[in-house]
Amino acid sequence: SLPPHLSARMILRLISILLAFASIEAFAPSTGCRSATSLHSTLPSAPSIKLDRQDADGKSATSPHSSVPSVPTIKLDPQDAWIEQLDYAGFAKEVTALGKELQKNTGQADVDHLNKIVSWRNIAAAIGVSTMWMPPNPLTVIALSTWTYASWTMIAHHTCHGGYNRVDAGKFNSRGFALGNVKKRIEDWCDWMMPEAWNVEHNRLHHYHLGEDLDPDLVERNLSFLREMDIPKPLKYGVALALMPIWKSYYYAPNTFKELQITKWRQEGRELPTNFDPNEPVTLRMLFFPKDDGDEAIAEVINPTKFMLQVMAPFLLTRFIFLPAPLLLFPGLGPTLFSHAVVNLVLAEMLTNIHGFITIVTNHAGSDLYKFRDEVQPKSGSFYVRQVVSSANYNGGSDLLDFSQGWLNYQIEHHVWPDLSMKQYQLGAPKLEEICQKYGVPYVKENVFVRLAKTLNIMVGQSSMREFPIEMEPQKDKARKGGQEWKSTNGAIDEPE
Repeated sequence: SLPPHLSARMILRLISILLAFASIEAFAPSTGCRSATSLHSTLPSAPSIKLDRQDADGKSATSPHSSVPSVPTIKLDPQDAWIEQLDYAGFAKEVTALGKELQKNTGQADVDHLNKIVSWRNIAAAIGVSTMWMPPNPLTVIALSTWTYASWTMIAHHTCHGGYNRVDAGKFNSRGFALGNVKKRIEDWCDWMMPEAWNVEHNRLHHYHLGEDLDPDLVERNLSFLREMDIPKPLKYGVALALMPIWKSYYYAPNTFKELQITKWRQEGRELPTNFDPNEPVTLRMLFFPKDDGDEAIAEVINPTKFMLQVMAPFLLTRFIFLPAPLLLFPGLGPTLFSHAVVNLVLAEMLTNIHGFITIVTNHAGSDLYKFRDEVQPKSGSFYVRQVVSSANYNGGSDLLDFSQGWLNYQIEHHVWPDLSMKQYQLGAPKLEEICQKYGVPYVKENVFVRLAKTLNIMVGQSSMREFPIEMEPQKDKARKGGQEWKSTNGAIDEPE
C-alpha cells in the first residue's frame, strides 16, 4: 500500500505537473485540412457499398486530372465526401517527394538534436536515481518516470525505426540497438517489452496494417470485451482508467512477445494450436490464470516460464532490485532507504504508464478516425491516405512541448515516413499538412487530452471508429495475395518485399 502522505490526489497531481505546460500551448485552436471536431464524431459510419474499380491506368472516367475510382455516383456521408474525388496518384507523388526531401536533409543537425534529447533523458535519470533514497516525493517520481518514458518513446522508438541509420549517430542504429542479448538490452533500452518482439509487433505489424484487422494495436478490437460488457458505463470508464497505470506490463509486454512467437512458429513451419486466435490480445491473466481452451492455447505458444525469464525478468530485476540494492549497504538506514527507493520506482512506473497511455494509445483511436477491412501495398497512394486518416497529431512545435509528448504528437508524419529523425518530423509536419489540405485529406490535430477522451469513448463502446469505403480505393493499391512477406523477425531492418 502507498504511504499515508501519498494519496490518490497526489498521484493525479504528479500527472498534471508533468503535462501541464503541454496543456497551455496544446489547447491552441486545431488547424489542418479538416477540423478535428467535424461531423466525423457525430454521424453514423458510411455504408459498405460494392463499387466498380478504377480503370487500368488509374484515371477517372469522369476527370482527366485526378486518379479517382471510376464508380457510379453514390451518396456518401458528408464527412466522407472527400474520398469520392481524391487524386490518389497526385497525393502519393507529393508525399513521396516530401519524404525523400526530408531523408536527404537528414544530417549532423539531426544527430546533435538526438544528443540533446538523450542529455535531457540522462538529466532526468540522474535526478531520479540520486534522490530515490528519499521518502517518496514528486521530484523523484517525475524524474524516474521521465527517464523511462524518454528512453522508449523518443530514443528507442526512433532508433529502432532506423531514423538515424542515414547518419553516424553511434549506437543509435536499428541494426543492433538493444538487440542480441540481455547485456545490450540493459545498456541500450531496458523496459517491459523485449526489443525484438516490439520491433515485430510495432515496426512491422502496426505500421504496415494500421487500422486493419491485422493491426495488433487496434483499440476498438482489443477492448471488445469491455465494449460488450454488460455493466453501467461509469464502471466501464473505471475499468479503462484502471488499466492505465499497468498497461505496459499487463498487456503490451505479453502481446508483443506473442507476435514474435507467432512469427517464429510460422518461419519454422509449425502449425498454431487449433484454439489459438492470433488476433486476440494477450494479457498476464491469460498466461498465468487461463480460463478456457483459448487461454490454454496461448500458453502453448507463449510459454509462461520463458516469457518471465526472457521478457519480464531483465527489467524487473535491474530496475526494482539491482538498482536500489546498494542502498542496503548503509549501516542501520539500509532497509529504510531501500524501501523508499522501491516505492519511488513503483510510483514512477505507474506514472510513466499513465503518461505513455495518454500520448501513445490515443494516437489511433477516436470516432473521427478510420478503420479498414483489407490490406494495401506500402508506399502506395492508398497506404499514405490510410496513415493520415487513421492517425491523430497533438499540438506541438517546440522541443520542450514535443519532449513532454514523446514526439508522439507527429504520429501522422511518423506513419507516413516511419524512418525519419525527430527533427525531420518537426520540419515535415507543416508541409505534409499543406499537402493534405491541397488534396482534401482530413488531417486531425487536437489537444492530447481531447484525444484521451475520444479514446476512452472507443474503449467503453460510447463511440466507434469510422468504416472506410475501401471499394473506392484504386485496385492497383491493394495488397497482393498473401499480404506482405518479411525476411527476418526484426521489423526494424527489412522493408516489406
